[in-house]
Amino acid sequence: MKLRRWLFREPHAPVGTDVVGPGGLLDIHTFLVDSDVLAFTVERLAEVGREKLEAFVLWGGQRRGNGVLEFTSAIYPRQKAYDTKDGLLVVVDGDALFEVNKTLHERDEILAAQVHSHPSEAFHSPTDDAKPLVTLLGGLSVVVPDFAEHAHKSRDGWAWYRLSPKAKWEALSKKTRVEFR
Repeated sequence: MKLRRWLFREPHAPVGTDVVGPGGLLDIHTFLVDSDVLAFTVERLAEVGREKLEAFVLWGGQRRGNGVLEFTSAIYPRQKAYDTKDGLLVVVDGDALFEVNKTLHERDEILAAQVHSHPSEAFHSPTDDAKPLVTLLGGLSVVVPDFAEHAHKSRDGWAWYRLSPKAKWEALSKKTRVEFR
């Protein structure tokens, strides 16, 4: 079964392949972010942000061994952004998410991070907690403030979270490094 092979390491799968076991990415202590991944992300979030709307970009990556995962792809999935009386909302439907996972699978990558914008302060909202696009333990969720207006100049104010073993989003610990290349 192909899906199972992608989600869990088969006994014959070589070390370093991009399949993950039940512990997800909890063994990863260093995330490397390629400059092209970062640039694409900031451009897309800022472009949508100029319309005063939130947006999502998803990051795919590959294990590099010794607890390292490198983000090598940024995908802007089909999405609809709304400005409702209750606030801003972004919807990525199941078909769009399937296409992202299919694309990443074909590249031998893991969907390991979601990055989205907020209109002001960066924080994980109750909706962010309850309706994540990335559900892999150890995966990242990054929130960029101010509709990513100044994100090309500075990552100050970005909020970084990680899906814990208890399936809760927690602020990134000091034990986890994020390096930009």
